[in-house]
Amino acid sequence: MHPEGWQGSLIGIFHNFNRWDAHHYLRIATYGYSWTENGRNLMVVFFPLYPYIIRVVSIFVRDVLVAAYIVSFASFIAGLCYIYHLVKLDFCKRTAWWAVALISIFPTAFFYGAPHTESLFILTTAATLYYIRSHKWLLAGIAGALASATRMVGIILLVAAAVEFIMHYKLFTLMKIGTWKRFFELIFTKGALILIMLTGTAIYLLLNWHYTGDPFQFMYYQSTHWHNNFQSFGQTMRTQFGLLPLDKFADWRYSSMLYTHLPNILGFGFSIWMLLYACLRRHRVGYIVYSLGYIFVSFSPSWLLSGGRYAAALVPSFIFLADYVNRKPLKRGAVIIVIFVALLLLMLRMYVQGGHIM
Repeated sequence: MHPEGWQGSLIGIFHNFNRWDAHHYLRIATYGYSWTENGRNLMVVFFPLYPYIIRVVSIFVRDVLVAAYIVSFASFIAGLCYIYHLVKLDFCKRTAWWAVALISIFPTAFFYGAPHTESLFILTTAATLYYIRSHKWLLAGIAGALASATRMVGIILLVAAAVEFIMHYKLFTLMKIGTWKRFFELIFTKGALILIMLTGTAIYLLLNWHYTGDPFQFMYYQSTHWHNNFQSFGQTMRTQFGLLPLDKFADWRYSSMLYTHLPNILGFGFSIWMLLYACLRRHRVGYIVYSLGYIFVSFSPSWLLSGGRYAAALVPSFIFLADYVNRKPLKRGAVIIVIFVALLLLMLRMYVQGGHIM
């Protein structure tokens, strides 16, 4: 039996994915940040790039929901192209194809086509990492600015860029041997371009200031309206395990607690596994540092709801996983594909039956 509100028609299926944060992004695309609830501009907690692109596309298709799907699908396809070329810079073509395939069947991959920011963030992140790895600093700065205008964690790409910049130009060596002219030349020319990434976050803070009078108002609303504060991700995950109703596991179809917390735990576990593997195999330091920062920020909210989605947008994890699988493709590839597809079908079923997978 489908839950109340479930629509089984083809058009209805698309409307079923207009849930959770999707409502808010479509509201911003339609009314902008001026929409208020009880006099509060609550929408300022959402970053602007995704809804504003939807708004532009909706001018041509005349429907914000259709526009949202177009933006999400197009962003995901473009993101896959960037991921493929990014992986090819350090690995073989087969590894690159594994990365593309594995991210496409991740257990929460259905969010890539939904009216959420996952696909756009994957595109902007993959593009930023590609230009960082290619040492095209102006393009890296621009792509990073787009990423930081899509999600708060986008600003962590600045750290990945700084690490790659320092290692590529051997800045510590230049300091050690006293080649200060070359050192400052690199810092104030190519290095300064990386700071363009800050503009995405700056625009977001300006939006907060314009609509509320406080550039950090989003933090207040996150705390008071959504009851979300930051804490150590260790404490967050202990809370998640504590709330998981293992005694009702057989009744998963009717347990909203299981819907909510199981994807969080699986997403966190996958992200940590890939981070540890990357450290063991000595993957690029910039990717590792970015992943660590991403995990720390994404899995630290006191009220974690979207851990499965957050893990789905951590691009370096799929680079690490592709490398892991490609070392023993027949054995590891088959196991990972079976696990991912099984979990994807389970998560999708839970989602369309009304589960609180956010």
